[in-house]
Amino acid sequence: MTLQSFEAGWGWDAQLRQYIRRKYQGDLAGLVRVNPRLLARLLGGEILAARPYATVRWVLRVAPFRPLEIYWLFDFDEEFGHDLRVLYAPKSLAVPTEDAYVFAWDYLALLARYGRGTFPLTDASPGPQWLPFSAFAPAAAGPIKDLALGPRQELLRLISPEVVEVAVRRLDRGTSRPVKDGWEVDWPVLGDLAMRLRCDAQGLEIAFDSHGARKYGPEFLLSFTWLYLNALIRECRQVEPSLPRLSRYL
Repeated sequence: MTLQSFEAGWGWDAQLRQYIRRKYQGDLAGLVRVNPRLLARLLGGEILAARPYATVRWVLRVAPFRPLEIYWLFDFDEEFGHDLRVLYAPKSLAVPTEDAYVFAWDYLALLARYGRGTFPLTDASPGPQWLPFSAFAPAAAGPIKDLALGPRQELLRLISPEVVEVAVRRLDRGTSRPVKDGWEVDWPVLGDLAMRLRCDAQGLEIAFDSHGARKYGPEFLLSFTWLYLNALIRECRQVEPSLPRLSRYL
């Protein structure tokens, strides 16, 4: 199913199609030359054996966390050229429409960068060190960070390590551990990008692995931060319904 199946998803779906057919059309043409399995490895996904029809070169499945699953179908025909389609597993309807869209937008922008060669198609893994976002991000990224975190910071401080542990297990993604006066979660975001979220008496700190922090721009890092924080908060509320609400979806 497409984003059209999500609540008020027609407009979001139309935006994705416009990006694919206009903004990124030339970039995505380059995907015909890339190694799809290496591409999937870098995006933290997998190439499926089954293809719905002959002109589909590959089907890429990415599952950031339970229950979200996104499928990318790269279609190429000698006569009609290329196309890229994005589909969702029906269980993904449990994720708010905006979050499902932003995940797709992020992956689409990454695919376009690999297609045009901005990102080298070289096998890589997360770096061995954690770098706090504040240590390497440009000053101009500050407002974006404030938008990504916003009122979530105060809510996250109310959540116990025990609730976080259960929520992370429910997401089936990442690992959590208690720390002094708080908790910490590590998430493998992409094949070569990992994120750490630490919440304690000092506040909320976001860090990224030393490879991913240097490769990906602040807009990608903070977009994924926003998405994973939203997912964590939603699951924590399932575990502890008494947590205050920030919005209809959080």
